[in-house]
Amino acid sequence: MKNNRSRSDAVFLETQLGIVTRTGDWFHTTSDQIEEFVPGLLDERSLDLLVEEAIAWVRSADSLALTILLGLLIFIHPILAVTVAIAFHFFWYRSKSAFVTIYLGKLLKLMNTDGYLLVTSLVVISFLGMDGQYMAAGVGLVFFFLMKLGLLKMLWDKIDEGSSDELSLNDRVFKMVLTKYAMHYDKSPEGVQNMEQKFVELATSRKAKKD
Repeated sequence: MKNNRSRSDAVFLETQLGIVTRTGDWFHTTSDQIEEFVPGLLDERSLDLLVEEAIAWVRSADSLALTILLGLLIFIHPILAVTVAIAFHFFWYRSKSAFVTIYLGKLLKLMNTDGYLLVTSLVVISFLGMDGQYMAAGVGLVFFFLMKLGLLKMLWDKIDEGSSDELSLNDRVFKMVLTKYAMHYDKSPEGVQNMEQKFVELATSRKAKKD
């Protein structure tokens, strides 16, 4: 184990096999490897903030899908709204690393907060109930708890467990976060691309220890 900077105690723990977050997500890299492949990046952007941003992207499927569902429930049939929201959740879960940007990451951190999710859900579900759309209000409430518990993400994670030879979805996100900040601070993004094998090696080592 390593001692981490400032707020990191509440957010993640760094081990020899990578970084594990408070929510149980793994990123298979270490601060030493980041410093090796992108020298100076951690001086510009702390590991705490890099991990927080990666977590925001990992969790973003839940908050975005819930926001989309709540908006659609006002205008279309609840079954169609749920179908679109679940389809989007799966698409974003699989493809979010392709959309990683520095500024959108900051927005996602806000959207992932309990305050945003609770207030948005409360306003929309209350409106639907007062408007007599009880089925839509019930669907919104159920979907809120589904997203809050991360059950859809757990399902997709279970389906994705078989791809042991590839970079995990979490690691793809973290690699893209590092790449974007390396470019932003005029570091070498080519070095980040070379980290992929290290990600895979640590992931394989962790799985071997679990077995």
